[in-house]
Amino acid sequence: MKAYVSIDLEGLPGIASTTMTSPEKTQFSTAVKVMTRISEFVAKRLLELGFSEVYLADSHGLMTNIDYASVPDGVYLVQGYPRPYSMLTMLDGSFSAALFIGYHSAAGTTKGFLDHTMSGRVFYEVYVNGVKASEFLINSLYAREKGVPVILVAGDAHLRSEVETLSTSIVFVELKKGLSRYAAVYPSLNRVLDELDRGLRTAVDRLKSKHEFKILLQPPYTLAVKFRDNLVADVAEMTGAERLDAYTIKKTFGSASEMLGFIEVLAYLGLGVEYLKSSIK
Repeated sequence: MKAYVSIDLEGLPGIASTTMTSPEKTQFSTAVKVMTRISEFVAKRLLELGFSEVYLADSHGLMTNIDYASVPDGVYLVQGYPRPYSMLTMLDGSFSAALFIGYHSAAGTTKGFLDHTMSGRVFYEVYVNGVKASEFLINSLYAREKGVPVILVAGDAHLRSEVETLSTSIVFVELKKGLSRYAAVYPSLNRVLDELDRGLRTAVDRLKSKHEFKILLQPPYTLAVKFRDNLVADVAEMTGAERLDAYTIKKTFGSASEMLGFIEVLAYLGLGVEYLKSSIK
């Protein structure tokens, strides 16, 4: 068996400030230690539970956060940005399971810690088939299309309701709870790892017993994206998307891979517009 682990930062314990979220920030080294420690624990535990290989996808920011020197044997580290399909690069039908660690709530979630979807700088809110969409949802649809079940999601408590509404089978492990956009509470790291261990064992037991991991949303997928800047919507409309209002565009896709690819392009487009505006001031 092969496992694919996509690990983000905002949903991890020990992360409670934007001073920890990027290399130029003062407390980034703390975030690296936490992300590396949890990544190492999850990868080792999956190998002990019977997986022959674990692919660990560093999935936050520039996607070079995990200390490579701590990667155990049997684990492949996927790093770097930009890359195809972002947090799920290289995911294909050869994998037996996908796990999402350190995931956060969708953009627009009350008290979700650093809530955003794909790009907080570009997108205000994202909806799929009328459902407020997180990175968990979008990535799960992509994984299902590749024939890979998502068996476990671990992160901010505010993500739990979305996971449990859209799936009755995925194991959810709470790693922290957002108290506001810039504050969170979490137990000791040892307790977090114990909770993760229990969740991993439950999820892998379900997988081995041929449990069906379902996501209720079905194609076609109608994507509605509300941008933070209406100039981005002006440019995005040139892709053939339907313009709903000054800030929002809509487009329908037959596949999750097409939708995820389009979201990625919109994120890059938004960053390009931001650069353009700064250069003509």
